[in-house]
Amino acid sequence: MSIFRNFPHILHGGDYNPDQWLDYPDVIDRDFVLMDKAHCNTFSVGIFSWSQYEPEEGRFDFVWMDDLFERCAKQEKKLLLATPSGGRPAWLGTRYPETCRVLPDGRREEWKGRHNHCWTSPVMREKLSIIIGKLAERYAGHPALAGWHVSNEYNGECRCPLCLKKFQEFLKDRYFSLENLNRAYWSGFWSHGFSDWDQVSLNDSALDLVHVDWLRFNTRQLCDFMAFEIGEVRKKSDAPVTTNMMGWFPGVDYWRVAGLCDFISDDCYPTWYNGETEYTAARFAALHDMHYTMGDKPFVMMESCPGIPNYKPYCKIRRPNEFQREMLLALGHGADGTMYFQWRKGLGNCEKFHGAVVGHDDRDDTLVFQRVADYGARLERMAEICDSRIHPRVGVLFDWESNWCLANCKGFGGGSAQQPEETILRHYQALWSHNVPLAVPESLSDFSRYKILVAPMLFMLKPGVAERMAEFVRAGGTLVMTYLSGYVDENNLCFRGGFPGGVLRELFGIRNEDIDIFEPSTQISMLLNGFSFAGKTEFSVLNRCEYIHPEGAEVLAVYHNVFYAGHPALTVNRFGKGKAVYLAAEMGEDFLHAFYGKWLSEAGIRPVLPNLPPSVRASKRFNDRFAYYFLLNMTDREQKVSLPRKMEDLWNGGRAVTEVILPASGGTVLKAVEIPETASSL
Repeated sequence: MSIFRNFPHILHGGDYNPDQWLDYPDVIDRDFVLMDKAHCNTFSVGIFSWSQYEPEEGRFDFVWMDDLFERCAKQEKKLLLATPSGGRPAWLGTRYPETCRVLPDGRREEWKGRHNHCWTSPVMREKLSIIIGKLAERYAGHPALAGWHVSNEYNGECRCPLCLKKFQEFLKDRYFSLENLNRAYWSGFWSHGFSDWDQVSLNDSALDLVHVDWLRFNTRQLCDFMAFEIGEVRKKSDAPVTTNMMGWFPGVDYWRVAGLCDFISDDCYPTWYNGETEYTAARFAALHDMHYTMGDKPFVMMESCPGIPNYKPYCKIRRPNEFQREMLLALGHGADGTMYFQWRKGLGNCEKFHGAVVGHDDRDDTLVFQRVADYGARLERMAEICDSRIHPRVGVLFDWESNWCLANCKGFGGGSAQQPEETILRHYQALWSHNVPLAVPESLSDFSRYKILVAPMLFMLKPGVAERMAEFVRAGGTLVMTYLSGYVDENNLCFRGGFPGGVLRELFGIRNEDIDIFEPSTQISMLLNGFSFAGKTEFSVLNRCEYIHPEGAEVLAVYHNVFYAGHPALTVNRFGKGKAVYLAAEMGEDFLHAFYGKWLSEAGIRPVLPNLPPSVRASKRFNDRFAYYFLLNMTDREQKVSLPRKMEDLWNGGRAVTEVILPASGGTVLKAVEIPETASSL
């Protein structure tokens, strides 16, 4: 089933703001000509249109949107209609200042910018209910409506009295009693015992759990507000709903938001700076894999930039083929839509120089427009990939709450040095370099679908996670865990009895006594015990490592050039039918690539295509009949790829080939009859 009912096409289009051009009707006419030339079929509209719908309180104007819907229906284009909460009109923000957020210092924020409304405010919800109701009633049955774009890039926080009262209610729901709260908050520290709920202060830096709970609460508030908006839509419309996430945005646990979406959407703005291609591609591949994992089905890249994002440190013109490779990266990892911010550059304000399909010159012969048009034409030939699947057998955990707990702990070199996200991505990249399908689940996800589960720096263990990990290994899985894992429970309290906590100590057969955070001049290495990687038996340790003791585990590598030389750095413990591998040291790319090659081979997980050049990345989607292979060239040189069997070059017109030449920084899409051996192999 495609993203939209009865619309079997890859979504291609983007954010469109005709309401900014109502004084220029010729521009809107021109847009519909250019949309066809660019092969665009879907647009998000009304995202910041509340002041156009309701220029004064109670006075409404939908004529311009009526016209847009009619035009799109005639040209067989689909619309994602936004709920307009992302930007309140001036009359709402100034007449009802209680809809504005209160800052951490207690000041009420003035009306300005966007996304500065209080999620708790009854007035905000009342006024939003009216406008959403009118939109849903007016357009629910329109043939151009495909779905709902709920708000836009939810973010921020409010500390008004209403929100603080809600936070106290959240604490009561979570801890039930002050006795439980004091126990969870370890309130004996610095005489912090609480005798009333309102004594818990968000400004108290002594309490690391309060800041984690605030982030949990803020995510709940966001989800409650989003559910309210969806509820208003659902009174009239059953069209699918989504909201656009913002990648690894640290302030929101997107796993909770995902549960409210009929399909997942995300905003992606890679930079492709010199020397960072592999890392950048891996970073966004991991994001795409997470969004596929969240719904276990195709997602939409709701925003990307066909030109140059205006807020990056280096606003460089895209090099040839970079744009196409970026789009193929998303499609190959499960996207059924690649859309842009923005369709047309505005004439004024802070995004007037942000890249767009159509520039201020209104031309269709620019580099950007021609690339988009060429890509759009190719998408029409590739529509058959819609709803094709991905079947990863390797999962790399990314858990927002665990990262929050680590970030709010004092120690380990400080927050900026902990970098759980960077560590997770380093391990993901090492696996991705083997061209195997990957998933990015959270710690509450189902582990049983994987053969290998990787938990880099899973600092906090939610209830039951350690037990499910043990069951995963007992049933035959391979679990890899790293330093700074299993230190605290869901209340950010350290485990008694040593690390890793809970049943993990028995599972891994090791005890972690301490962690060594290095000075920059320190040089420590790891010596492999009785085997080698690519002829090497010694690898440098980076930045930090743990001082661990084996308690039944087999030692695979030890430290060298340090006073604890000979102590384990890498262990494996046979547990049931599986293996629990503990990597106590931070290691570089060369080691991690070889390290994961070993475990992939032992688990029987093969690349989606064999014998690829080292600089070519491959991913695979499949349906009941065909397999689709996406090949990406990570270099600025042509790459020749020999294929194991004849395939159809879908990207370049469908010719049968046994080898392809990938252009510099480019890619292609190949089609072959699916061989139902295993979904993770050719």
